[in-house]
Amino acid sequence: MNAFSEHHKDSIRFTYGCFDRILLNGCVQSFLEGARAQGFFYVYRNTYPVSRKVLRDVANDYQNWVTSSAQNWGVEILDAPEGRRDEFVAPYFRNAEPDQVVVILKAREPAGIMTATGAADKWHLETKYRWVNQFNFYLQDAEWGPMFVRVCPYFPFSTRICLDHKRRRAGLLVGG
Repeated sequence: MNAFSEHHKDSIRFTYGCFDRILLNGCVQSFLEGARAQGFFYVYRNTYPVSRKVLRDVANDYQNWVTSSAQNWGVEILDAPEGRRDEFVAPYFRNAEPDQVVVILKAREPAGIMTATGAADKWHLETKYRWVNQFNFYLQDAEWGPMFVRVCPYFPFSTRICLDHKRRRAGLLVGG
């Protein structure tokens, strides 16, 4: 019996062989509250108050990191296609090594981002949903196979991880 079944055996009312697709959404929950985000910036970045400029600079730093990392890895950053992304990225996985990022897609998608309202030294932070460009890192994981990790470039950097076991088993994204 695997660890998941053992841990949740009293709550499981069905039997399963495997999950075809697992979507994991990630965030630091305390960063979703404006006052706690202000506290983080004060304690760890010695920054107070947190203004629009501070949030913009953090986002620019992250986007610069993505660009330089892609160059170091020899990976393209492409605009997401109109059609199915899994079909679009399939050729990038053909000769992928384990734990290799194969392509990064940039796509305009909704995300919860921290916004700042105010002026001078009086700023208020709150989470708002906006359509923003997000980065989808497609990688060949040594254990999980083809997957993607989406990271929003705006604080609090929410994430989504997609593990698609069905594609791995079918060999749709691996091998040539």
